Amino acid sequence: IIGIISVVGSISLIQSYKNNYPVDRVLDQLLVIVVMFIGYDLLFKKYGYKKLFSIYLKVSYFICLLGILQFLVFIFLKIDILKYPIGSSYKALPMLKYGIPRIRSVAYEPGWLAQTLVPAVIYSLEVLKISRKLQKKYLVIIFVFFMTMSTGALISIPLYFILVKFKNRKEIMSSIFTVIILGWLTKDAWINKVIDTLSSLKKLQTGVFHDINASSFAILSNLYVALNNKNLFFGVGLGNHPYSYFRNFIDKKIGVYHFYGLNAMDAYSLLTRIISELGIVWTLLFIISLIMNINLKNNIKSIINIGAFLGIFSFLIRGGLYTKFGTTFILLLFYYTRKQRQRSREVQNNTLDSI
Repeated sequence: IIGIISVVGSISLIQSYKNNYPVDRVLDQLLVIVVMFIGYDLLFKKYGYKKLFSIYLKVSYFICLLGILQFLVFIFLKIDILKYPIGSSYKALPMLKYGIPRIRSVAYEPGWLAQTLVPAVIYSLEVLKISRKLQKKYLVIIFVFFMTMSTGALISIPLYFILVKFKNRKEIMSSIFTVIILGWLTKDAWINKVIDTLSSLKKLQTGVFHDINASSFAILSNLYVALNNKNLFFGVGLGNHPYSYFRNFIDKKIGVYHFYGLNAMDAYSLLTRIISELGIVWTLLFIISLIMNINLKNNIKSIINIGAFLGIFSFLIRGGLYTKFGTTFILLLFYYTRKQRQRSREVQNNTLDSI
């Protein structure tokens, strides 16, 4: 970890100096990344992934209970009991149709809560499937996850069925049916964003995005900056995406620019931010590393690994933060549950409910 961070940091300082960006932003990012990754690595080495995942499940369940309490109080009394979430002095509760709120709990927004819950949701689905019992804590986690209505997190569910469920014709048909039903139930959260984003992809060459929603604008404008900063191979340096945004995306006279600057600090998605700050070289290395370390064996370690992988995938779509909202924990959880390269076999008598 220290070796990788040292190489990335050195390249970032060079790129920052070359582009005349202040180096304090790079140093700030490096300090936080070193503390978070080394700290979590030491915890994983001392306690193991099972103990830490058990704690993570308990915390997730407690936060979900707070979310359900928030949901019920708002439905009946129209009062948000958690209107001061983590990271904000005040944040209005996002709403669906008919006065139904999206669950946010203590998170800054529903999307962050949903993405942090992805490994817990995948694990909960597997426990319910194997035990065939309606266990309260797992149902609570799954319910809150879907009531966040987060597009970036909900897309992990179809991928979960593809990675885990598609083993025979019966499971394929039942999984496709389930995905279609879930897609229809959550269409209000994603369909307009997806249509706007796909229809505007061709405008990435010009950087002019007319009449699209805020999320699509944030996705495309930040991706435009990442692909047009003249530092495509090694990026502009850790933490420098905001400087690159306001330098390379400055024409406010064309397009729908009342969204100008939206998510400029975090690039909207982790994938876009890595492309922008570290370049396509490190982006490809990161993606290759993810693919090589997916654990598809039929055991407890594999399920946690797949959940962590899908959590990382959701961060790549929405959430350009290296350390906040569980990103560091989920990245190292994926690493510590990767498939074994040694010949020694792992003991197979662990049950899912042992956690």
